[in-house]
Amino acid sequence: MNSRKQQGWTMWSLAFSLAIVGSIAWLGLKIVPLYLDNGTIRSVIKPLSQDRSLSDASYDEVVEVILKRMNINNVRWVKDEDIEFVEEDNYTQVRIDYEKRIKMVSNIDLIVTFKNHVNLPSN
Repeated sequence: MNSRKQQGWTMWSLAFSLAIVGSIAWLGLKIVPLYLDNGTIRSVIKPLSQDRSLSDASYDEVVEVILKRMNINNVRWVKDEDIEFVEEDNYTQVRIDYEKRIKMVSNIDLIVTFKNHVNLPSN
C-alpha cells in the first residue's frame, strides 16, 4: 500500500479539532446570554428618548419605569443604583453602564463591559 495515497484524519487531529470546537462552543454558551441581556436593556431604555410623558418626570419615576420594564423582560439583576442620570446643557442622559464577570477556569475570569446611554426628551 502506497503511503502517499492515504488520506484522512488521525485520532490526534480529530481529538484536537473537537477540543477547539468544544472550547469555542463553551465560551459562546457563557458569553451569548450576556449580550442577550444587554440587548434587552437597550430595548428597554431606547424608547425612553421618545416618551414625552417622561419630560416632566422625576428621576425616581424614570427609574421606576425602567425597573418595571426590566422586570417584565426578566432582567432582575439591574438595581436602581445601576441607573445613573447625567445632566447636560439641554438634555438629561440616562446611563446604565456595567460589567459582568464570568468565571472561566480556576482563578481566570472573563470581564465584559457594556455602556448603554439614552437622552431623555426635554421640555
